[in-house]
Amino acid sequence: METLTLLSKNPIVIIVLFIMLVTKVFPPKNINSLYGYRTSNSMKNKQNWDFAQKYSTNLFLKILSLLLLVQIILYAIFGSTSFTNFSVFIGLILSVAIVLYQTEKKLKLNQSKTTE
Repeated sequence: METLTLLSKNPIVIIVLFIMLVTKVFPPKNINSLYGYRTSNSMKNKQNWDFAQKYSTNLFLKILSLLLLVQIILYAIFGSTSFTNFSVFIGLILSVAIVLYQTEKKLKLNQSKTTE
């Protein structure tokens, strides 16, 4: 129960996880500059756009689920400390970096397959 209280004090992982679930249920259908995975590579054409939306959302959901588990474990062991909060923050930054890197890598791989 204490862990739930601590999660409510630092709910950023839960909020981002919820946003990713909404994105999975309601993915952006058309290329836009407001909503979805938006990089120059993903916005080149509709095929890239659709692939990037699906791939990045699924990857983000996996990573954020793992990060939430890590956050719960850290709260159970250390409680609400600067270490725990900083670790979760670093985890979020790494999550974004991993999703960007992996999605762009897959987009480039898909482009080379379609041009052959």
